[in-house]
Amino acid sequence: MDTTNNGAASVIPAAAQATLDLFASICDRTAEVIGTNANWGASGLREGQYAVDLDVDEVCVRPLLAAGFDVLSEESGLQQQGAQLGADVVVVDPLDGSTNASLGLPWCATALCLVSDGVPTVAMVSNLATGDRYTAVKSRGANRNGRPILVGPASSLSGSIIAVNGLPSAHWGWQQFRAMGAAALDIAAVARGGFDGYVDTTTDSHGVWDYLASVLILEEAGGCAVDALGRDLTVLDHEARRTPVVASNAALLDELIAARDA
Repeated sequence: MDTTNNGAASVIPAAAQATLDLFASICDRTAEVIGTNANWGASGLREGQYAVDLDVDEVCVRPLLAAGFDVLSEESGLQQQGAQLGADVVVVDPLDGSTNASLGLPWCATALCLVSDGVPTVAMVSNLATGDRYTAVKSRGANRNGRPILVGPASSLSGSIIAVNGLPSAHWGWQQFRAMGAAALDIAAVARGGFDGYVDTTTDSHGVWDYLASVLILEEAGGCAVDALGRDLTVLDHEARRTPVVASNAALLDELIAARDA
């Protein structure tokens, strides 16, 4: 039994629940890998990639492929079951916030999102340090550790605490801002009524794996999200990059976009 974001009872469809169960087992395993890892050296394959990123990727990708999904992973790219991209694709960031993890900071996550026929439908973001787990099923609401969550009350930019990616070039008029270093958790924090918004102050720094699971969770919790340049946020292309802006309410979202464009 689950609840929608308006508090009404809602039963999660069996297929969606099975997907959440698979995601949970994957996140359990990725937490084990991170918890026991002693090597925070570089992979040597690409800049900014840790050796453990590859270990966590294998833990994620193998069971997803075994379950019959196509997979788009930050670390290993697009892996298809057949010659054509299937109807069900899981977008996965095996370790979002890997530098945080290397420093022992408790702000790192595994993020998974099932995209069915081009629509995000099932999502999980699991904080690998604390065990907090955010989930959502489309049209069934969002949860944190099994309890329903909602975005915080509407506030203007001047009264908001905003999470950011990058370094703001000026004071945007917010009450405060934070640069936490893991977009999946930053956006999930907006969904649970923590931060009021999240904005990428750079341009096109995010792959779809960075934000897609959290955006579904956010929207199911009553928030809203856009790409700052007006593009679709759901894109199944390993090379594509986006500039997400999210907020607890539409008026604040407009303020963030205006401030970013100023």
